[in-house]
Amino acid sequence: MYSSRSGFVKRFRAVVALAVFIPLTAFAGGLSNSDQSASVSGVSNAGSVANPENASTIFFNPAGMSQLSGTNISLGAIVFEIDAVGRDSQTSATRANGDPVVGDGGGDHVKTFAVPNAYLTHEVNDWLDVGLGVYVPYGLGFDYGDAFAGRYIGDEIELVSYGVSPSFAVNSGEGFSLGGSINVLYADAEQRNPVDFSGIESRFSLPRGTLNDGYATLEGDDVALEFTVGLLWQATPETSLGLAARTGTEFNLKGTGTINNFPTLSASGLTQTTVSEQIEVPITIPQSLSVGLAHQWSDTLELLAGATWAKWSDASALSVVSREKTPAAFPAEQPSEEQVQSWKDTWQWRVGAIWQVAPTWSLKAGYLFDESPVTIETRSPHESFMRAIFPSIIRRRILCTGRLHSKASTTWCRGQLACS
Repeated sequence: MYSSRSGFVKRFRAVVALAVFIPLTAFAGGLSNSDQSASVSGVSNAGSVANPENASTIFFNPAGMSQLSGTNISLGAIVFEIDAVGRDSQTSATRANGDPVVGDGGGDHVKTFAVPNAYLTHEVNDWLDVGLGVYVPYGLGFDYGDAFAGRYIGDEIELVSYGVSPSFAVNSGEGFSLGGSINVLYADAEQRNPVDFSGIESRFSLPRGTLNDGYATLEGDDVALEFTVGLLWQATPETSLGLAARTGTEFNLKGTGTINNFPTLSASGLTQTTVSEQIEVPITIPQSLSVGLAHQWSDTLELLAGATWAKWSDASALSVVSREKTPAAFPAEQPSEEQVQSWKDTWQWRVGAIWQVAPTWSLKAGYLFDESPVTIETRSPHESFMRAIFPSIIRRRILCTGRLHSKASTTWCRGQLACS
């Protein structure tokens, strides 16, 4: 029954390769971390490209450095506490052989985490400023647990990127400023999930339970370059307009993929062993364009607005592929376009206000409307994977409030922020 004839072996390997098709989570709009300053986040980043409050303008619009005097340091950390609890009654999945998966909704699968940032700017002379930013632009992390009903398509993923951005800004002296950054990005990803081999049992008429589940562990990292160009125009003493563009880039994560209990054919018959291979996966960071407006309505009230467009249609959820000359466990090439996730371009809309209560106190509020690149209409045949990885693909509406306190005797400020 387990003949090593070439035709049967090729057919067996093809079925096994399909069983271990493992998409790696691609970055999504919900994974972009634009919270780089408690002060700016207090207005939901509204007008951030037109209203340089501190050194974090390096991230939003490097041209804003021209509006800062002397040397400026911005240090901070954003704590994310996300309430994401899977509901057992609304979670179901089916194995490759058609049997239902016994499991729960995954519980509270997103843990509390903190994201640090640090920015430094320096005024070289009246027309030139330089700066450096260290930050976390993208990230994702969740753990649904071993009993999650969707564990075969998404169990545990950790993905984080770090950015270092040397920057400059040039001031024309007539209300116009130009800035730019070289963004050196490092990304590291790990994914772990069980692998369902029940489809192989069905395909080759094996009794149920012949094959144990496998378990895949994937690790990869890469370094990529991205560029930011920004413009700032002080249209009137009360009104400023900003524009910032990011080129986007592509990571080609390379690392190791390991699957235990991997089915193989040998002279003694069908066995399950541990297989490790060198793997890679390309992940696209889309280009984006942000515009912003800041208007000083009165001595105590400033109004802010902004929008960001991101070309997520260039991105997709792609599978892990092998870098070996003779792959054993992972496919040798990406799936066809019909198999991958199709995404759409997105818009973010932001409005905010700053009320200067006293010389050393200000109150802030902001509202964000954020589209997801993944919708019901753009889901691929792998929509079950997308449901597991992105359980909330609806548009997000986020209201932020904050307060800023500065001491009159120093230039240091302390900010507090709350979002819901």
